[in-house]
Amino acid sequence: MNTIHKINIYQILLFALFMRLVAFTIMPNIEFPDFTTYTNAGLQLFSTGIINNDNVMPLHPIFVHLLQNSFMVKLANILLSTASVWLIYQLALVIFKEKLYATIAALGASVYPHFIFYSITGLTETLYVALLLLAFLLLYKKQFIWAMIVITISILHRPVLDLLAPILIFTFSFYVHKLGYKNSFLNILKYTLIYMIIMSPWWLHQHNKFDQFVRLNLGEGLVWYSGNNPLNKSGGGVWGSTKGDDVDLAFGDHIVDPILRNKFFKESAFEYIKNNPQRFVELAGLKFVRFWRLWPYAPKYETPFYIIVSLLSYGVALLLSIVFVFKYLRENFNSILPIIVLFSYFTVVHMVLISSIRYRLPLEPFLVIFSAIVLGKLLKKGV
Repeated sequence: MNTIHKINIYQILLFALFMRLVAFTIMPNIEFPDFTTYTNAGLQLFSTGIINNDNVMPLHPIFVHLLQNSFMVKLANILLSTASVWLIYQLALVIFKEKLYATIAALGASVYPHFIFYSITGLTETLYVALLLLAFLLLYKKQFIWAMIVITISILHRPVLDLLAPILIFTFSFYVHKLGYKNSFLNILKYTLIYMIIMSPWWLHQHNKFDQFVRLNLGEGLVWYSGNNPLNKSGGGVWGSTKGDDVDLAFGDHIVDPILRNKFFKESAFEYIKNNPQRFVELAGLKFVRFWRLWPYAPKYETPFYIIVSLLSYGVALLLSIVFVFKYLRENFNSILPIIVLFSYFTVVHMVLISSIRYRLPLEPFLVIFSAIVLGKLLKKGV
């Protein structure tokens, strides 16, 4: 334990950066189709003022376009992933008030394979995780205005927190910082104002594009139908997979208008759920397992190497987090209630819509922190 106490966060950050650069050197050509989507969306936005793709939010296309190419995006992701190690350290410190736990959490995050893997891709996960961690850190530090700004920016990147944000702000205000009902609801009103101000350029873009108000994007119907249709067997929303397609999007090709097409997909999903309640429950169970599964679902990554790496990292973090829940949840309940709310929300949303371990990644920094508490307490007992 004395050795761990001697390690400072700057040494850990240098090590985290080194690990990510090594991974990028070994695997420099990891590419996903999503990157092309965001590249094209960014080019469209800066050249015409309109993103043609109806299913994306604007922040990541802007991020990709400003960085110009895949190499620079990956380098930025590596730096953001390294910064997230610092955020994990600070979060552990502010929640649990002990440097030992924070140091163990940062060490774990520095070598955590999922964080390293996504840092060397051009995908949205690394930036989103950094924004989420920063928002939580600001909320724990009672810096509500800055947190509200970061949360809204995260929605412009990926709209996952759109419904949850007011609940999170109330939870932090009332349960963590004990501000009472009046100030807690006042914080929600402040958030609403900040949300409207920051979102307004995007709303203007959407109105110019669709000639009507569209608050987020038109991906809602797509994810509802992808997760709830007769073809879905795995709980995901994949197509073109060797394991079989979970959805046939040609089902809506006869509708040209994007607003009506989005509405058609959503209504079709609702109709399917209404007519097949038992299958909906079965799919929810499959999605739960898919969300929390111990190794990747995609055949490309369902190999012994990736399975072992995932079991030794995420599997261990999950196990230790379960130990944390049973042994230390009660004494820390109020302080980690916002994290419990976040976990519950992400799990339920992906049990209803579509599920993938990719969507779980934003929760994994908190698993690393909970694991660090358990390991830290074991180290203390061993002294």
